[in-house]
Amino acid sequence: MLPDTISFDVLHLLVLKGMASADPLVAGTGHERDDVLAELEKLRADGLVTHMERRGLWRVAPEGRQRHAALMDDDLADDTRDRIRPEYERFLPLNDRFKELCTRWQLRDGATNDHRDAAYDGARVSELGAVHEQVVPILAQLAAVRPRFGRCADRLARALTDLRAGQHKAFTGVLCDSYHDVWMELHRDLLLTLGIEREDEERARTPR
Repeated sequence: MLPDTISFDVLHLLVLKGMASADPLVAGTGHERDDVLAELEKLRADGLVTHMERRGLWRVAPEGRQRHAALMDDDLADDTRDRIRPEYERFLPLNDRFKELCTRWQLRDGATNDHRDAAYDGARVSELGAVHEQVVPILAQLAAVRPRFGRCADRLARALTDLRAGQHKAFTGVLCDSYHDVWMELHRDLLLTLGIEREDEERARTPR
């Protein structure tokens, strides 16, 4: 089994995100900021990541994806997939609920939700809280297999706290470690870990 290392953690999170600034990588990996920045520079020197200077964003280079795939192969040399798959199956119905809830947060009666109706928004936040309560035990089981899933639980909890404090972008905001951002990373991580293509997942879940 591959031990948790800062190199793997940073590269893995960048693969899940596609691109990110330093702050979400610090929050997502749980490592100190200076250590993450030093690792990013090391990965850049090795040609594994690139830095978009003007936007302050890091992204994985093709060579980085190859390196990540090799590390994942090492990481999955034991019974990891057998232990994760049951939790993935429990996650899927919640994922359907979450996606539908995100739509109702962003749209209302076919129009963009302007978030002026506090009662409407409050009801959606309460629904998200119910979804959160159900995903936490799943993440606890996943964290027993790989610690990174525990960090994901912490990040979801922080986003929910921010949302309850009135920060609307904490629900479905982009590139800000919103609940949606972290949830989508969790979904991608499960698919990647289990070797499932998203198209195959959708095909398997489509009624015939």
